[in-house]
Amino acid sequence: MKTLWALCVSDIRRMTMNTVSVIIVIGLVVIPGIFTWFNVIANWDPFARTGNLKFAVANDDVGYRSDLVPITVNIGDQVINTLRANSQLDWAFTTTEEAIEGTKSGKYYAAVVIPEQFSEDMLTFFTRSTQATLTYYNNEKKNALTPKITGQGADTVSAEINQVFSQTLAETALDIGSQLAASIDTPETQQRLLAFDAKLTDFAYSLGNSATLLDSYAVILDSSGTLMDSSAKLLASTRSTASDARDTLANAAAGVSDVSSAISLSSTALSTALDQAANGYSSVATKVDDLVGGASATATDTARTLRDLSVTINTQATHIDQLTDHLTSVRDSLSASDPTGAHPAIANAVRSLNHLINSTNAAHSSLDALKSKLSDQADSIDAKVEVSDSDRKDIADLATQAKNAIEAIRSDFSSTVSPALDSVRSNTGSAASTLSEAAGDLRSAFSTVTSNGTSGAKQLDDIESALHEAAKNLRDTGDNLNTFHSRLSEALSSGDVDMLRDILGRDSAVFAATLAAPVTVTAHRVFAVDHFGSQMAPFYTFVPLWVGALLLVATLKTSVSRTRRAELGDPPAHILFLGHYGIFGLISLLQATFSLGGSLLFLEVDAVHPWLFMLSGWVSALVYSFFLYTVTVSFGNIGKAIGVIMLVIQITGSGGSYPLVMLPKPIQAISPFLPMTHSIDAIRAAIAGIYHADFWWSIGGLLAFIPPLLLLGLVLRRPLMRFNRWYVDKVEETRIIS
Repeated sequence: MKTLWALCVSDIRRMTMNTVSVIIVIGLVVIPGIFTWFNVIANWDPFARTGNLKFAVANDDVGYRSDLVPITVNIGDQVINTLRANSQLDWAFTTTEEAIEGTKSGKYYAAVVIPEQFSEDMLTFFTRSTQATLTYYNNEKKNALTPKITGQGADTVSAEINQVFSQTLAETALDIGSQLAASIDTPETQQRLLAFDAKLTDFAYSLGNSATLLDSYAVILDSSGTLMDSSAKLLASTRSTASDARDTLANAAAGVSDVSSAISLSSTALSTALDQAANGYSSVATKVDDLVGGASATATDTARTLRDLSVTINTQATHIDQLTDHLTSVRDSLSASDPTGAHPAIANAVRSLNHLINSTNAAHSSLDALKSKLSDQADSIDAKVEVSDSDRKDIADLATQAKNAIEAIRSDFSSTVSPALDSVRSNTGSAASTLSEAAGDLRSAFSTVTSNGTSGAKQLDDIESALHEAAKNLRDTGDNLNTFHSRLSEALSSGDVDMLRDILGRDSAVFAATLAAPVTVTAHRVFAVDHFGSQMAPFYTFVPLWVGALLLVATLKTSVSRTRRAELGDPPAHILFLGHYGIFGLISLLQATFSLGGSLLFLEVDAVHPWLFMLSGWVSALVYSFFLYTVTVSFGNIGKAIGVIMLVIQITGSGGSYPLVMLPKPIQAISPFLPMTHSIDAIRAAIAGIYHADFWWSIGGLLAFIPPLLLLGLVLRRPLMRFNRWYVDKVEETRIIS
C-alpha cells in the first residue's frame, strides 16, 4: 500500500513540475466542461423560438352560401384571422404561387394552401361525400428537425379549421336566432323561430340516430372478433392449419382513416367471421370419420378430441348468442329512435334485424344439437359402444345444418341488414358522421390505430373504441341541442318574449366556442423540469466526460517506465496498475467537478438534489476513466479504439436523446450494458427527483462495471502481454504508425 501511494504522489508531482504539463492538465480538465456548457446553452429552450420558422399560408377559399342559411360563410378567412393571433410559427399569409415557390427556394420552411372550394366541401357534408382537404408543402432539405416542427404547424392549421368549422356551424345558427330576438314580437319572426326550432329538432334527431348507428357498427365489430377467435379454434381442430382472419382484417384496419372506412371494416369483419365459421363446419364430419374410423388413435384419445370439439362448438354457440344480444340491442335502439315508424329507412332496418335475429337463434339451435351429439358419441366411446354409421350420418347432417345456418346469417346480413343500415346512415347519419370527423373526434384514434407496432387485435379493438367514442360525442351534442330545443319550445308555447330574448340573446361566439371545444385538459407535471436544456444536460454532460477520459489515455502514459519501477523497488504488476491509475482518477474527478459544478452554478441547470447531481458525475468520471485506462493498459492502441467504439455506441444507445423504445431492438438490447445509460438515469433522478431509489440503483449499475475491469486489469492482462509486445513490434516495423 505504501508503494502504491508513493507512485500516486510521484505521478502528481511530475504532472506539476513545469508550466507545460500544468497547462496540459488544465486543458484536460476544462475541455469536457466547455463541451457540456456550449451544448446545454444552445439547447436551453429552442422550442421557444419556433416563431422564427416561416410558414406560408395561402387562402384561395371563395366561401359558400347555402339555401338553408342565406349568408356567405368563408372558413378560410376565419382560419387566417385565427392564425394571426397564433405565435407558434412565423405565419406568412401570401398567394398560392408565392407559397409554393417560397417553399422550394427556402424562403419558407413549409406551406399550406386552402383550396378554392374549401368552404363548400366542408359545408355540404349533408349531401356530398367529398372530404375537404388542405395541400401541404414541406421543404425537407433545409434541416432534419424542421419538417417535424412544421408538420406540427400543418396540424395546427388543421386543428384550427376543425374547431372553426364546428364553431362556425353553431355560431351561424345561434346568430340567426340572436338576430331574430331583436324583432321577436312580429308574427313573421315567430314563424321563423318555429321553423328554426324544427330544423334544430331534426338535426338533434340526426345526431342521435348517427350515434346509434356508430354504436351498432362498434358492437358488430366486437362480435366479429370473438366469433373469429372461436372459428379459428374450430378450424385448427378440424384441419392441420387455420387461416388467421384477424391478421387479414388487421391489414384492412391499417387503411382505416375515417368513419366511413371504419363502418365498412365492421361489415367486412362480420362477413369474414361468418365465412370462417361456415368453413369450420364443412370439416367437422370428415374429422369425426377420421377419428372414429382411424386405427392410429386410441379410444380415449378419440373421446377426448370429440369432447374438445364439442366444447369449441359450445363456445361458438355462446358467441352467436352474444351476436344475437348485440343485434337485439341495435334493433331496440333504432326502434326507440323512431317509435311512430315515421322513417321508412329505420322501419326497414328494424325488420331486417328481426329476420337476422331469427337466423342467429336458428344457428344457435343447430350448434347446440351438434355439440350434444358430439358429446354423446364421446360418452359412447368411453362406454365401449361402437359409433354406428347412422351416428356418423347424424353428425354429418347436423354439421351441414350448422354450416347452412351460419351461411344464412351471413347472407341475411350482407343482403338485407347491411344495406338497410347503410340506408339509415345515408338518410340521417351522413351529416353527423362527417361532423364528428371534421371536429377531430376520430382523427387521433385512427392515427393511433395505423401507427407502427400496433398488433392486429389491438387495431380492431382501437377502431371499436373510436366508434364508441364518436357515438358518445355525437349523442352528447344531440342532448345539448335537445335541451336548447326544449327551452325554445317552452318559450314559444308560452309566448314569453323576455324568455325568448334571454335564450337567443346570449353571446353566440362564446356559446359556439364552447360547443366546438367542450373538453379542457388539466395537466399535472410529474417530475417537472423547467428547461429543455436541463433535460438535455445528462446527455451533453456524460458524452464530454467520456471524451475527456479518452483524452487522458491518449495524452498520459499508461505504463510506468523502467527507471521509475527501479526507483520504487520493482513493485508487482497489480501495484503498478492500481497506483498509476491514481493520476487518471484525480484528473477525471477534476473534469467532473469543473463540468457539473459549472452547470449548477453558472448555467443554473435544474437539480432537485444538487449533491447527488455532483455524485453522479464523480462516480461516472471514475468509472469511465478506469474503463479506458484498463482497456488501454491491457490492449494498447486497440484499447483506445475500443473506447472510441464505445463512445459511438453510447451516443445513441444510452437513451440520452431519443427514448429507447423508439430505437431499433438491437440498440435497446445493448443499452443496459453501456456505462453511460446508468449515468444518465442517475443524473436524471438527481435533476427531477428520485422514485423508489432509482438513483441508487443506477449508481449500482454503474459500479457493476468495476469488478470485470479489475479482473481484466489484474488477472487477464498478463496472458495478453505477449500479444501486446507482438503488436507493438509490428506497428514499429511500419515506422509510420505509433
